Amino acid sequence: MFLKYSPALLYMLALLPGSLVSAQEPDLSVLFEERVKSVVAVECFIQHEVDREPAIAVGVVFDDEGRIVLLDTALPSWLPPDRFKDFKVHQLGVDDDGFGATYLGQDYLTGYHFVQIEESARDKFVSVQSFGMAAPKRGELLWGIGVMGDQWAFLPYFLSGRLSGVEPLPWLIGFTDVAVASPGSAVFDAQGHFAGWAGRPVTQEKVVFMQGERFNAAIQDIRESSMFLTAEEFAEQVKMVPSRPEGDPRPWLGISGVQPLDREAARFLGLEQQGALVVSDIIEEGPAQKAGLQSRDIVVALDGEPLPKYKPDFVVSRFFELEMMKKGIGQTVPITVIRGDQKLDLEATLIQQPTPLKEAERHYFSDLGLAIRQFTLFDGISRRVMKVSDEGVIVDFVKPNSPLNSAGLVPGDWVKEVDGKPIANFAEGEAAFEALEDDPDRKDFVLLVSRANETKVLRVKRK
Repeated sequence: MFLKYSPALLYMLALLPGSLVSAQEPDLSVLFEERVKSVVAVECFIQHEVDREPAIAVGVVFDDEGRIVLLDTALPSWLPPDRFKDFKVHQLGVDDDGFGATYLGQDYLTGYHFVQIEESARDKFVSVQSFGMAAPKRGELLWGIGVMGDQWAFLPYFLSGRLSGVEPLPWLIGFTDVAVASPGSAVFDAQGHFAGWAGRPVTQEKVVFMQGERFNAAIQDIRESSMFLTAEEFAEQVKMVPSRPEGDPRPWLGISGVQPLDREAARFLGLEQQGALVVSDIIEEGPAQKAGLQSRDIVVALDGEPLPKYKPDFVVSRFFELEMMKKGIGQTVPITVIRGDQKLDLEATLIQQPTPLKEAERHYFSDLGLAIRQFTLFDGISRRVMKVSDEGVIVDFVKPNSPLNSAGLVPGDWVKEVDGKPIANFAEGEAAFEALEDDPDRKDFVLLVSRANETKVLRVKRK
């Protein structure tokens, strides 16, 4: 006698652990081979004054146009894009010369770099977003693609773990119990849907015992990561491909740093249920100063809405910075602050950020063995000069064993005078060093430089 079961009952039995009727599980080996085509290794050279430095990063293809996204750490964000040479995209595990690619730029909001594969090779790769989007739950199995180094022809390998949780930081970031992918690679759920993009490795606190002594240590596996940007966040962020290699113009408020309000102070002010930020410094003549913001103001609302509360507290600072970067140049932003016993509603009109580091003017004097660049806002803030200025020039490179190197000049020095003549801007600095380079019979010269808030006078003996 045969027992008869309804289709609905058979389906329910298949979901029970250890049931007599087992649901067919996806073959992960097949899923792996299909999804490897969405992960790539990107190689290029960084051109310096006297040498070339190789750079290699893992990325994912995110559309049918062969565009690839790389983590913010893949390339130096302070160098002009014309320093990045000879891009190649490699299929994982394929020992060949790779395919040509073009650098598209870096997005200022996320910091991610974008590259595009040459048109003739795009059919060899698959967009990671073509596999559908997953929204995994805590405890769910996730797996991803690890990538070996170039000496292994970027051989891919399988990693898996379970989702520990997803936290807004302020973007939605997932964490797994063990590493599930190489940084820059892809993470999937058990059905092969795209779950997220692996980020930087998580630093783990460990205890190391050496010769009987105990040491606290921060350990990081640079090849594998247990942290990823969720697929939902990824889909939005890869839309922000720059319109030019230098990146798009960035809106700017004109403050230098915001810090989360101390919890005791927040409790005293009745702000324990929301976020609050203390303004560090105000840039002279910037939008914030013109709007009336002052150092030590406590920002409690943006666009008329209280700042959200995050854990840990420092995430509120990142939220504020990201919200400002999402605004348009010329847009007026309402900001509410507490100053003493006053609550003030201010309005700041954002302007384009002054010259960023990657767009600073540069010049290399090969005979002197010296590279200089324009003084930027970044240089001013790092030296506590809270104004937009281009006074003097910054030393970008000093050739080893050159007379300038022997005199003690180092990269980062702020050159303010050459032979007693003040340098008002980059053009004057460039002209001063050109005059020295064009006069090879000149035996020596004197530089006045600022270093770590100290003034130094360096005498350079050319012969």
